[in-house]
Amino acid sequence: MTSSEQARVLIEHRDGATAPYVVRRSRIREFARAIQDFHPAHWSADAAVELGFDELLAPSTFAAAVLVGLQREILGALVDNYGPSRILHVDHIFDFGRPLVAGDQLTCAVRVESGHHFADYRVLTVKGALIDQHGMVVHTGTTALLTRTADDCVPGRPGLVRSFDELTVVAEDEPTRIACPAVAFDDLTIDTELPARTIRLSHDDLRDFARVVGEHDATDPAVAAESLKLGLATTFLNSWLGDPVAVTRFRAQFAPYTHYVRIPAFTSQAIEFRGRVTGLDRRRRRATIAIDAISGRRALFGYAAAEVCFPQAH
Repeated sequence: MTSSEQARVLIEHRDGATAPYVVRRSRIREFARAIQDFHPAHWSADAAVELGFDELLAPSTFAAAVLVGLQREILGALVDNYGPSRILHVDHIFDFGRPLVAGDQLTCAVRVESGHHFADYRVLTVKGALIDQHGMVVHTGTTALLTRTADDCVPGRPGLVRSFDELTVVAEDEPTRIACPAVAFDDLTIDTELPARTIRLSHDDLRDFARVVGEHDATDPAVAAESLKLGLATTFLNSWLGDPVAVTRFRAQFAPYTHYVRIPAFTSQAIEFRGRVTGLDRRRRRATIAIDAISGRRALFGYAAAEVCFPQAH
């Protein structure tokens, strides 16, 4: 089977030719435990109902882990000898639409949007979308990669994915979330600092997370650690906000073999998270928060920032 045929099989499997992925309560709780997010709405359906949701609420990066794993899977089918050792730089942008809840049935659309050579390297941009049982796009993610490879990968290869133009996107102004952060938007200023938080990780934590996201085909340790860092960063941010659905966008840049979690054998490693406000949109009542994560004097992100929505003033 050629690489293009392999990719077509992967896309058709994710795009509705087989049963869609069902978001289950048990998987939500396992994921929340793995990223150390103990907001009640991820553990109790009653707590989620109190926030206005019909079922147990999934952490925002639950959806991101699905897309990260799928995008890697597609690239592995398109590019011969593709692997983490060839990746020099990654830039993820995730836009969170309607929060996922238990019982949601998801299919995916993925395509390579662009790709070109630069010397002995290739720059690839891959876009993915999660579609719910109503045909609405509830989450999108775009990943740009700098890879050490000269293998051919043709952007927009016909037949790889159904057209994104056919999809209905959840509009930003639709009431898809009930954001009620404990932090007052009007109290924020540029350079407002978030309280620092330290999270400890062990090898068992990494293995547990890899097992949890393994259902989403992110079984490679490098992929699992990548998604885990995103999850821990949003856990840190949400613990300050006191709201599991206020984050609408997350962007992170890193190199897998430079910004990685180093955990000595038979012990745990502390990760210190810090954040500060770098942008305020008074009209839309949105704040941009830059996030730093340091472990063993090593920065885990080249750059990371989240956009947070706040309720309109009455």
